[in-house]
This record gives sequence, C-alpha cells and structure tokens, in this order.
Amino acid sequence: MLRKCLYLTSLMMLIPGVAQACSGVSYSAFLYQKSGNGTKYVVGESRDDYNIHFPDILLPQVTFSQLRRVPDVIIHRFDSPKKINNDFIMASVYSRELKHGGWRFDWLTDGQHILWAGKIVQNPPDAPKVDAATFRAYGRFAADKDSLYFDGERTDDNHGEKQVDFASLQSVGGIPEAQDDADVLKDSHNLYYRGRWISSAKGYVILGVKSWEQNGPIRPRTTCDTRYNPGPWDTLFRTPTQVFLNGKALPTDPDSFAIVRWMPGTLLIYRDKNGTHRYAFGKNCLDTFDIQKDKVTWITRDASTSGDDCRIETLEGVDPEHFTRLNDNAAQYKDSLYQFTYRSPLDKTLVVTKIIDPELQLERGLNQYGQRLYFVGLDDVQTFDTVGALVWLKKTDGTPSDTFARDDRYLYFISDSMGEMARMETRDLDAAYLSKGNHDLVTVEGNYDWLNNHFTPVSELDGEGLSSE
Repeated sequence: MLRKCLYLTSLMMLIPGVAQACSGVSYSAFLYQKSGNGTKYVVGESRDDYNIHFPDILLPQVTFSQLRRVPDVIIHRFDSPKKINNDFIMASVYSRELKHGGWRFDWLTDGQHILWAGKIVQNPPDAPKVDAATFRAYGRFAADKDSLYFDGERTDDNHGEKQVDFASLQSVGGIPEAQDDADVLKDSHNLYYRGRWISSAKGYVILGVKSWEQNGPIRPRTTCDTRYNPGPWDTLFRTPTQVFLNGKALPTDPDSFAIVRWMPGTLLIYRDKNGTHRYAFGKNCLDTFDIQKDKVTWITRDASTSGDDCRIETLEGVDPEHFTRLNDNAAQYKDSLYQFTYRSPLDKTLVVTKIIDPELQLERGLNQYGQRLYFVGLDDVQTFDTVGALVWLKKTDGTPSDTFARDDRYLYFISDSMGEMARMETRDLDAAYLSKGNHDLVTVEGNYDWLNNHFTPVSELDGEGLSSE
C-alpha cells in the first residue's frame, strides 16, 4: 500500500523518483470491502495519522464480487483494471498553496451502479439516470451516453455539439506531462474544462499557464525540490470568439485582448479595444474558516491540486468581529465551538457545540473550567471531563510535571509545545509514577514517552526501560 501511494501517475500518484525523495509523505488510503451481501467503503492504511477519518460508508445494494474499474483511457496505461482499491489522499510537500498534495479516486462499477470515492453516483431528478453500461472515464473526467461527469458528479449533457469523442480526447492545459493534472481537455471537436463543455476546439490557443507560486517553472510532481513548482496554476486560453480564464469566459474582445498584469489565483488586468479591465477571481481553499469583512465562510469540500475547486458555504448569522480561529480546523464564536468531521474522504460536516461558560475564551493549549478541559491542539480541540480534580504528577525531585497528570480515574498526557493531549487508562492508577532522568510515565502496563506519549508495553522493555523511582 505504501509503495502504491508514493508514486505519481497521471491521476496525481507519485512516480518512483518521488518515492525515494519523499518517502516520508503522509497519506490516507481508502478501501472497498465486502459487507454482508453488499459493500462498504472504509478508511484503510494511514501514514503519520493524516487525520481523515469517517464512519464506514455502507453500500448494501452494490455487489462486491462484481466490482471492477470503469474503462479508463489514462488508468489502463499504468495498472490493471482488476485492482479496485487504489483510492488515497496524500499530504502536500510541494506547495504552500495546497492542503492535499494529490489524490486518486477510481470510477468503479458492479455492472448496475457507478461509484466514486465511496459513493454511488446519482444524477439530479431532472437529468437522465446514470448508465453504467456506457460509462467511460478519462481520469477524473467521465461520460455515459447522456451525461458528462467530473469528480463523481454530473457536470453537463453529452449530446449534440457537446458529445465527447474518447478516441481523440487529450489534455491540453495545465501540466501536459501529468495528464490528469491538466485542466483543459480537448477531443477532435470540443474543449472541456473540469467536466464541462466550453466551446468548439476549432482555433483554440493556450495563451498562458501561470503558477500561483513564484518559485520556479511549473513541472510535474517528480521531485520534492521546492525550486520546482507543481502547485496550483491558472490557465488562460482563447477560441476565435472568446477568452477563458480557468474555464470562465471573460467579458472581452478576443482579437484585441492583451494582458496588462496577471496575479495568479487573484487578479487579471487586461486591455482590449474597449479599454482596461480588472477581473478578480479565485478563493481561499486553505483556511477551513475564512473570516472576511462582512461574513465568515467554511470549506465543505477540500480542493484538489487545482487549488481553487473547494466548496464553500457562508456561516449564517455569524458576526466576523466575534469569530476567532483557534487553529487550522477549529474556531470559537461567542459560546460555541466550531469544528468539523469528515463524512467521506473529501466532504465535511460542521459540528457546533456549546462551550461550558459563555465568557470563556479558548486559547492554545490547556483550558480548564472546573472539571471541564478544553485542549486546543495543532489541528483540533479536544474536550474532557475529569473524574475528580486534575493533579499534575510529580517528578522524582518533587517538582510537578508539565506533561503528565491524573485524576481519580485516568492518566493524561498534555503537551502544549507539541499541541497534543491524550487520556489513558491503567488498571493500577496509584502505581503510576515518573521515571528518574527522562521523566517518562511508568505504569504497570508499560511506559509512556514524555516527548510524544509513545507507549512501550512491559513485554518490549529491556532492563533499562524498566525505570525505577
């Protein structure tokens, strides 16, 4: 699994060179498994706890034994269509503009249904039904006899002038060498952008591809070298009648169009026969909670490596002046704590809970209010209710520890510097103590490291590990 997740194919998988240079990349993998007479989709192997967790997605109507990959022009160049468990998301080590450095989600079918990222693809009520028999894919793009699809959803019709020709389909924008990373697709007749028909391909010209980050040329994700720049980019192209930036038509005359200033991901200033124009674009797909002048938004679906295709909703009734980000994934608004949980690899659900005291303003690290503990860590906020008073354990010299504590039932690891907190159980609470020298927590079950709370059971401790008071 690790080897599979550390090379790049055209579906944003790292190629072998990166597996050597970037072998420490964090990731989460996702698996289809048999569940009774049906199928389930679960979180599988994870490296460095990439923090994507969701309840098993049950698919009782999907026949697991019949699951196979949809015919895919890109995928079949690289691996067997019989391999169904290839889904993953990996961390970004390439770009400060991205949360995720890449993902892969295969289109699957059991002959009756189409699946993507653990969900059955279903069209809106007013659209034709998904037709598994005619369904074909080109990476994240797909089509059946009636519809075009992208990232698991219907995006357009597949009739008349919009009808796609898979035999001639190819990537023409973004990073051509990365194939699926390219944002513009072209067949013998048409141009498509992220699954939507744009225009006839006759006379099209790519005017420019510009990175959001000014640290070198855009190249495929084949290195961890930060001088290279495989991160998000803008694609500017034209046809005889229109100019498009990232798939959106600009209000301009294409024959007199000229770029004045291009700030990637933010602003395009251009000139045509009607004068000079400013076109602001892009959105914040990095901050889960974005505090703006007149509103607060949150990301309901993470962005891909395109960088700007996240989904955002406005938090109704929230005054930005009183909204405070606690870390990358949590915020406080008056007496409420705002967090989220994943319900699938990409989609999130907002979780709002009341804080015990409306006057309590949470800060990084441990916040204590009576027997209620809030720990604001690096990427979440944990809540505990102690059993009795929280007491810091004492070191061998009698001074209190700043890492290990206990109450009447549990042991606690609390590290403000690491941004981590954990609660542990032991069958003999009174036997727990801090070792001499390194101040590890010693219990009858084993030792907890003072630095990161790593647990070593008694059976694996050598003579030196069995610390004494």
